[in-house]
Amino acid sequence: MVQTACFRRARCLTSEKSALAEKVEQRDPVWIVPYLWRYEVQNILAKAIWVKQLSPEAAAEVWRQVVDVMRDNETDPSPEKVIELAGRYRITAYDATYVALAMDMSVLCVTENRELQEKFPRLAISMKAFVNPGNAKSLVRESRAGYRARRARR
Repeated sequence: MVQTACFRRARCLTSEKSALAEKVEQRDPVWIVPYLWRYEVQNILAKAIWVKQLSPEAAAEVWRQVVDVMRDNETDPSPEKVIELAGRYRITAYDATYVALAMDMSVLCVTENRELQEKFPRLAISMKAFVNPGNAKSLVRESRAGYRARRARR
């Protein structure tokens, strides 16, 4: 799962992280995302219009292409898990959504968010760590035992 603003069809929105994001995509082309990714990309496209990097028409076309790619990979974790993680780790519900989804899917959360990397060191890793898996310690997944126990009680 990737928490990053560089999506496959939005290559025209380049940044200093674009080349690294492309390497992440080469290593894992299926990016699982919560539905809130849509607002993030819409905001990026709006900012690209503001700085005249894209016309409104071009931004709309990028949006259509990205949605076509990402539509089948959207899912949300339970709101209760998001709230619990946000409260326990003192992170935003936005960030907790990505963490909870990674936990639910038993995948890494590839993110440039240093706070998440520090608070979830075996779950949240940088793009650089993801594309250079020689550091085996960074690829150990966060334990899900606590969440399974809570679900069993419901």
